[in-house]
Amino acid sequence: MTTIVLVRHGETDWNRSGQIMGERPVPLNRQGEIQATRLASLLKRRPVGAIYSSPVARTVQTAEILAQTLHVPVRTDPGLTEIGVGQWEGRFWKDLADELVRQNFYRNPLEARPPGGETLREVQTRAVAAVERASADAAGPLLVVSHADVVRAILAHYLRFDLQTVRQLRIDHASLTVFQLNGTTADLLCLNYPPDLNSLWPAG
Repeated sequence: MTTIVLVRHGETDWNRSGQIMGERPVPLNRQGEIQATRLASLLKRRPVGAIYSSPVARTVQTAEILAQTLHVPVRTDPGLTEIGVGQWEGRFWKDLADELVRQNFYRNPLEARPPGGETLREVQTRAVAAVERASADAAGPLLVVSHADVVRAILAHYLRFDLQTVRQLRIDHASLTVFQLNGTTADLLCLNYPPDLNSLWPAG
């Protein structure tokens, strides 16, 4: 039985402003650093066999904060990189609202691609291959730090979710999504578990 722990990177200023990062080296903001530190504290008594990360700066930074507490080195795999957004990099989501390609990006993720970018199906193919490579080498639970769409694509493969609707799964910054592989089946243990419940709803 193999445990796969999927983590989305912490928050950046571009996440707050709605600017499209793609693979640009945008660092975590202060809140993102706090999120990653809280997550590290949550995981510090859990065994982790290996940490693999997307090579994009915000994910590597998140992974390194976790690694400092877990005492496990970070390895990167390009298969875990953010979905390719091509010519959308640096633009704002709000400025694309009326573009048909932008609308189809969510309505038809199996076929729609940003100009010069990727479809969600293509992301799934490379991301699953990366998880398979990493899990073959990990001597214990595998922790994967990546991006929201990559987490969704990996889940859709192993849990046999429909890629057409998988973007309805909310994946927050520095959240945990965990599943176990047992032969040809997978069991979801938690989805979008936050290091701080206030990220889901504030205390009354």
